[in-house]
Amino acid sequence: MLKHCFVSYNANDLYFSFSNSKFNLASCPKKPPRLTSCVVNVGFQDIAEVIHNKVLIAAGTSAVIGQLSKPFTSVVLYGKNLDFRSVFQAGGFPSTHSSSVVAAATAIAFERGFADSIFGLTVVYAGLIMYDAQGVRREVGKHAKVLNKLTANARRSEVMSFKGKESNKALQSDEISEEVTPPLKESIGHTEVEVIAGALFGFLVTFSVYSLM
Repeated sequence: MLKHCFVSYNANDLYFSFSNSKFNLASCPKKPPRLTSCVVNVGFQDIAEVIHNKVLIAAGTSAVIGQLSKPFTSVVLYGKNLDFRSVFQAGGFPSTHSSSVVAAATAIAFERGFADSIFGLTVVYAGLIMYDAQGVRREVGKHAKVLNKLTANARRSEVMSFKGKESNKALQSDEISEEVTPPLKESIGHTEVEVIAGALFGFLVTFSVYSLM
């Protein structure tokens, strides 16, 4: 008799628990998507923590200082006129691309160690950036310089053809001048010295950031 009561009690308990769970499943609202919940959970404090990211601070500081120094280094090293527009241009001394990637790689090495795989990835990335700066981008600048000279010669021949009433040459020079106007940017890549100087500058900036913070 006691055994029978115990079994019936457990069956009723299972029935009520199953019915309650069924009711709860029907009444519970759907969970929001993961992307929406992540966006909602990110607050101002989380965004403000970016200023404590030493990798970004080191890379950004080295890039800003490098760009601000270009007008003065162009005067001292290359004898050019002081032009503050070079702050917003590529090329020049030092290479800010090189300094930024080396600063980021050095900061990751200080935080995660030299045996970390992410540090290895940043080293590969930095090597590719520096190789392109003194390779492909430098060759593009050389090509732009040659094309600008050809354009200048074409315009001079255009003026001479108008004076000499040579319509064929004038038409040909018009086609050339329209295709290459405005002049192409010649300062795009870097020399090996500029790339190495940028890399050393990025390392020194990162070392200074970790010494002060």
